[in-house]
Amino acid sequence: MRNFWVRGLTIVTIKDIAKKARVSIGTVDRVLHNRGRVHPETEKRVLQVIKELDYRTNIFAKNLKLRKVFNFGVLMPRPEQDSHYWTLPLRGIERAQQELVSHKVQVSFFFFDRHQEKSVLLVGKKMLREKLDGLLAAPVLPKSFGQVLQELPEDLPVVFFDSYVPGIKPLSFIGQDAFQSGILASCLMKQAIHCQQGKIAVVKVLPEDYHIAERIEGFLKGSCNWRGFESVVIEIDGHWSAARTKAHLEAYYRKNKDIAGIFVTNAMTHKVAEWWKGNSGKQKIVLIGYDPIPRNVKLLKEKAIDFLISQQSERQGYEGIYALFRKVVLGEKVKEKVMMQIDIITAENVDYYQS
Repeated sequence: MRNFWVRGLTIVTIKDIAKKARVSIGTVDRVLHNRGRVHPETEKRVLQVIKELDYRTNIFAKNLKLRKVFNFGVLMPRPEQDSHYWTLPLRGIERAQQELVSHKVQVSFFFFDRHQEKSVLLVGKKMLREKLDGLLAAPVLPKSFGQVLQELPEDLPVVFFDSYVPGIKPLSFIGQDAFQSGILASCLMKQAIHCQQGKIAVVKVLPEDYHIAERIEGFLKGSCNWRGFESVVIEIDGHWSAARTKAHLEAYYRKNKDIAGIFVTNAMTHKVAEWWKGNSGKQKIVLIGYDPIPRNVKLLKEKAIDFLISQQSERQGYEGIYALFRKVVLGEKVKEKVMMQIDIITAENVDYYQS
């Protein structure tokens, strides 16, 4: 059997060990499974080679012999929702899937409506009828997700990305420290504002999930002692049309014309930027938001957005599939948390940035 390469990891076979230790395949098998007598010196040499080659369990080889196909489910919002934000992790998932085709890994997608709790339940029921070997999920509607997860087989490996559900411990969580990213946003805001006083509008986009709430909490924590400034949370519904969103923001502005900065807590930053840019009579503000989706990047280059914070969404999807692969196919331990670095994107570095 040939070697198999997985993202730089060599899957070593018994044949490789035998060749390097200068013994037969049968001898290696006896050492691995404690079958029959092996001279102590030979056994020592074989064990040393096993250690050097970082030999993994033979689960992978057995599965190949059985020609087993591994079906990983992905439960996530429709890609076009949240201003097409979900196309970012989807891209990473599809890239991992393409790399693992030769390893008998396939991915089944189950997309739900981000703005409908019932949609998660309906799609969840469809998913439960499938025979899955693992599940990658973005639990952005925690109430309905909790119900779906209770119906899953107890031994099914589940990996969360983007967000999480308190009280539920998955195999692994892949995402960002949302609270710390909120703290970072407050630091950027404080450094960029040049006026002496005013309001900081913190735009909460509904429906809210836990990582959005933590971003807000982090920002409010970081800005609570700014002399002359007050951070105020305002809500907009992610399902609103652009016209309704602009009308809501304009109504707020008419009552609060001392806005010095705006912090948008998700990828809908462009909607706020487009509203503010559309009225040249408004004063200069600092606008900070999230995610390098095309509309945000365009406005960043036009300096209508000052900073974007990236949560490496494409990598989250990519790492999520590989976490399931390592656990289910290779039989390896998986990190309980894989935290993404918090990246700051500006007009000056956006062309060199990959999400």
